[in-house]
Amino acid sequence: ADNHDIISLKLFQLTVERTPEEEKRDREVFLPVVDNLKLPGLESPLEPMSGLALFLIVFFSLVALVFAIVIGVIVYNKWQEQSRKHFY
Repeated sequence: ADNHDIISLKLFQLTVERTPEEEKRDREVFLPVVDNLKLPGLESPLEPMSGLALFLIVFFSLVALVFAIVIGVIVYNKWQEQSRKHFY
């Protein structure tokens, strides 16, 4: 048996014919509100990164890449050294 939590429900009534007076009166009923609702077309545009932020990202990425290459070379040399040792 699985337990599932219902987080929210979104209900729409498709065939509703109401007068403008009824819509004004019952507006709260027909406009569902969800605190964490994100509509697909209403995302806020991302702000472009500043030059300093872009420089720091590239710089630290290159430092991490060089660090990984150095570690890889050290591990490879140790592995080669271990594979050459034979007891005859």
